[in-house]
Amino acid sequence: MAMPALPFVTAFYAALTGLLCVLLAALVIRQRFRSRVSLGDGGDAEMSRMSRVFGNFAEYAALVLVLLALLEINGGSRVLVHALGIGFIVARLAHAFGLARTADTNPGRAAGIVLTLLVIVVASVALLVIVARKIFV
Repeated sequence: MAMPALPFVTAFYAALTGLLCVLLAALVIRQRFRSRVSLGDGGDAEMSRMSRVFGNFAEYAALVLVLLALLEINGGSRVLVHALGIGFIVARLAHAFGLARTADTNPGRAAGIVLTLLVIVVASVALLVIVARKIFV
């Protein structure tokens, strides 16, 4: 019996994602102390923005990691998984720094969301192609 593929490349990006999660949470916590807001945003615009930096990250992280793991487990190219993992980390950093600076549209936010969505589309299409070959051939 063949040993199941373990998603070691994805594990690496999951670890980086975890560290980025802690960094963004720390920024929210720091802002909570500065604003003296323990729950919600307390009407503080900066608190609201920092909460969205973390929330936006959290909204995409799980989906991307699942897609990367499934892609890797199903025989997707390691180079592709690395490229998508790097793209996701860079995208989330760009988005976080852009949104943390200002609520206005800016190049960091724009690049971050475009690259995040590109990672999701490429991973999804690649996974569909791989799985379709296994199902229909």
